[in-house]
Parts: sequence; C-alpha cells; structure tokens
Amino acid sequence: MKPASTPASNQVVLDVDLVVIGGGSAGIHAAIQLKDAGAKVAVIEKKKQIGGHAETFYAPNSAPINVGVVLFENNTAVTDYFARLNVSTIFTNPTTGTPAALNYDFALGFPIPAQNASVTQAQNQAIAAAAQSYTINVLTKYPWIDAGFLVPDPVPAELLLPFGELAKKYRFEALLPLISNFNWYTGDVSTIPALYGIKGLGPGLLQSLFGKFIVAASGDTRSLYEAAAKDLGDSILLDSTILSVTRTAKTGKPVVILVNQPGQPPKLIRAKKLLVAIPQTLSNIGKFDISGDERDIFSKFSAMGYWAGVATVPNLNNTLRNVGVQTPYNQPVIPGPAGIQATVAPGYFTTLVGYNDLNYTDASSQALIRTNLATLAAVGGVPPGSAEATKFVFSSDHGPYGLRVSTKDIKNGFYKKLLAAQGKRNTYWAGAAFAGHNSGLIWNFNVGTIVPGLKKDLGL
Repeated sequence: MKPASTPASNQVVLDVDLVVIGGGSAGIHAAIQLKDAGAKVAVIEKKKQIGGHAETFYAPNSAPINVGVVLFENNTAVTDYFARLNVSTIFTNPTTGTPAALNYDFALGFPIPAQNASVTQAQNQAIAAAAQSYTINVLTKYPWIDAGFLVPDPVPAELLLPFGELAKKYRFEALLPLISNFNWYTGDVSTIPALYGIKGLGPGLLQSLFGKFIVAASGDTRSLYEAAAKDLGDSILLDSTILSVTRTAKTGKPVVILVNQPGQPPKLIRAKKLLVAIPQTLSNIGKFDISGDERDIFSKFSAMGYWAGVATVPNLNNTLRNVGVQTPYNQPVIPGPAGIQATVAPGYFTTLVGYNDLNYTDASSQALIRTNLATLAAVGGVPPGSAEATKFVFSSDHGPYGLRVSTKDIKNGFYKKLLAAQGKRNTYWAGAAFAGHNSGLIWNFNVGTIVPGLKKDLGL
C-alpha cells in the first residue's frame, strides 16, 4: 500500500510494541495476552465495536439475542479468558432441555415427521457408537487438531479424502449431520477434505456436545467484549480506515501504519511487531505491503459466505430446522439457512444463511428467507402471509467465511508454508484461517503459537 499524502504535521504518532489489525476474536484475545505480558498494544478495528462475529441484537424487552457467536466449547483457553476478564459463565447444552424444533426441507416445502421414541433411541445409540469410532480411529491420530492447522509433512493421505469417504471408512457417518448443524456453515460435509471435517469436530467440541458448553452468565456474548474493551481502553482505535502499511525485516519499530478515524487527526502507528487478525484474503490484505511469498500463500485461499439476521415473524411460536431430504446427510440446500431459531424474545428469530461463495447481498439474503417462508407457508409450516409480514430488524455479513485451500494445495504443504510465515517481516497472522471458526480453537492457537512467538520476539 502506498504511503498516504497526509501532512506529517497533522498526524498523531503512537509508538507501541504490537499493533493488531482486527478487533475480533483472535485480535482482542492476543492483545489482552500481550498487554498482560507487559507490551504496549494498539488495536485497529474498522467497525464501531470490537468482537467480530460476536454480535448482539437487543429486543425491546432488553433480552439479548446473540447473533453469530452463541456458544463456546469447554476448554482451558475459554475458561481462562473469561476468568481473566472477570466475566461470569454458566454451562449449557442446546441438545438437551430445549423445545424440539419442527423439521422441514425449506427448499422443497417438505415436512419431516417427528420421530417416535424408539427411532430417537436408535439414532442416539448410532451417534454414540459413531463418536466412539471417530475418537478411536481418527482423533487419537491427530492430537494437534485443536491446536491449529499443525499438519505434518508429508500430509497423511486420509486427511485428503472427502470427509464422507473417511466417515464411511471408520463408520462415523451418524456424526456428519451433527457437524453440519453445530459448526454451521462447514460447506458440504460429504465432500470437503477430511482435514477440514476433522477440524470442525475436534476433541474439544465433541466433548462439549456430549457434555457442556460455556456461555456468558448474562446471556449476552458481548459481555466478554465489553469487558475487553474496558480493559484495553483507548488502545482500541474504532471506526478506523487504514491508509497505508509499511513493513520491513529490520529491528526497532519497522511496522508503520497510518490510520484515519472520523473527526480525528490521522494516527501514525509505529510498532515493533504486527499481528494481522482479519480474514487473510487478498481483497483484505493485498495492499498491506505484502511480499511475493505472502501473496503466493494467501492467494490460494477461497472463501464461503455467511449471512446472519434477526427477524420478527408474526404468530410463529417455534423453531424450524432446515433438513435436506435429497442432500447427503440431510444438509440444507445451499444457499440456504440452517433454520429459523426462536430466541428468548417472543416473536424474534435468528437465521444464519450459508453460501458457497461471496455472491450475495443483504437484500438477496433477506429475499431468500422470504422465499423459504412462502414455501413453508404453503404447507402450513408457518402462518399464512409470513413472507410478507416478516421484518428484518438486524443483519450482518460474516463473509469472507471458512477460508480454505484445495486438496492439491494441502497435499503440497500449504499449511507448512502458512505456519512458516509467522514472524517474518515482523508480522504474525491469526484467526479462523489458522485455527477454524470456533473461538475456543482460535484462542488455543493464540496461546500455543502466536502469544509465545510475540513474547519471545519482544523480549517479554
């Protein structure tokens, strides 16, 4: 990115040890850890709040409706982080104690009959057997899976198989609908490389599914980020636009970033180290003074799309789950939502739409939900006129989502090259592309890789 032409006399200079681009899950967690280690940090965030996908809509009765990040797997990184920020937690499991959803194929308008007790029992037994086989035959071979994409070289051949094929080989197919439902949106779980399928159901998430998840005791996921914002204070630069980035391999303060915020003089941030914690697509980072090697690595990523919304649907009183009747493992037809989920606020529903690319808009996503509602209304799944009466009171684009590379690139050592980029040109990289779309895994990767590396380099 070329240096901006802002006169130096108008700039406010900030000298820090670490500058973080991205105030989402990875960036804020790392900033807190490095601050605790004695580093002076600055966090650059383009939105008006930190937290990334952890967004909350507050209904008129003030009940918080979490959108995007709802649950946290029960691991040490999660419990330590909540404790560090003094945010109270409780345990929960959405698979038990919640009203049963009504199941429909949203695309076809096909109702799925409720299962009787014997069928449910048989299904639960099949899931338990599948989990046991998956643990013994898969997870024990890849103990690094929850720590990041620490893929060995050479890459084990079975990690390159379509995940559905691996599931058949080790007889854990009964888990695949569960993965699709609880790690939305994964892509087609039957065809994605097994590496990504396993990453979507590591030992931490599997244990939580059969045990307990962690949530903020307040019911509001943003409680965590409000506490982090208070802790970091004016180290966070909200509503920021990056004007230029300059990086070198020199020592001292070789990272220079010029940032603009509305109504304020430009800030020139000079830092010893940089952490890039936004999705590492070329459209996001291509102008960040990246090297040829970095461009070669990050250009290989492709992304999926993810749209989240909150809607009011008059006279609808229950959750509807989208179950594909003609798709592998009953995955919803894509593009399409995982369901229409009732919330703590009567009449308010969340809906999360998955896409296989980024060719969508807020308007097209809302139109898709209205089309689904019209289809469901025709078979009595929702009240007549729901498509027209529904109002969208909140929406958010969570794309680019699920950054991945081809099976060929995995085989050719992509993740070895990706990990080798850490620390070069005084830059570290973090986030879902390095850990998976799971806050617990992102924080695991920070604790195991990013924080130790930065502390060592900064002499902390």
